[in-house]
Amino acid sequence: MNNRNYSRTFLQHNFKMDEVISLEKKNFHHEINVLRKKLGDKFIVFDGRGESSLVQVIDIDKKSFNIKIIEVFPSSKREGIDIDLGLALIKNDPLNLAIQKATELGVNRFSPLITERVSVRRKDTSSSGRMRKWEQTAQGACEQCGENWIPKINEPINLKDWADDTNSETKIVLYPGAKNKLSDIKIENSISIAIGPEGDFTNNEVEALTDCGFIPVTIGKRILRAETAAISAVGAVRYSAKEF
Repeated sequence: MNNRNYSRTFLQHNFKMDEVISLEKKNFHHEINVLRKKLGDKFIVFDGRGESSLVQVIDIDKKSFNIKIIEVFPSSKREGIDIDLGLALIKNDPLNLAIQKATELGVNRFSPLITERVSVRRKDTSSSGRMRKWEQTAQGACEQCGENWIPKINEPINLKDWADDTNSETKIVLYPGAKNKLSDIKIENSISIAIGPEGDFTNNEVEALTDCGFIPVTIGKRILRAETAAISAVGAVRYSAKEF
């Protein structure tokens, strides 16, 4: 069976063969109103932690629709280098784009960082609405790209606290004044990537990251937006790890 023939939907559930699951229509607008799922249609559900199943619509009423699990797929393993991406809090649209593309590129963890030059109001950094939006963005990216693992989206965290907590084998901070290029760095099993906001990290922040084992690197002379730098860095890391 070619799974590419089926649309994919995130569903937090323990999948069991022949199980019937009742879903509320209000929570599945895309499937009902956009994809227009109807009786007998099949699609894939995945839980974001490596499990997925093929289901079939068996009943639809005014408020809900029922699906039946007709095939449980083998668990998917996390593949490739472990990437912990820390990106300074930037405006909503660019940040959502960064989360979407980083998810498609297979990051394991994504941490919005509170830095000295954040471009959003600090009182908004921990709103539950923003967290939910980020999670939905990651879920949608996995639905589109065929990835069964959703990255862990952390709540906004102070830059120094994140740097102290991350324990990757390799740690880099993108910094225009760095002597090393990203391509100079040997990358093995895991990496943490720190990317600053508009205006970049301050010198004090770069020094603090260096004290935590981060290596300042550059990805060229061009001045990139934060979201572009994040996408470029993750793609370059995947290439360096010989995954592309």
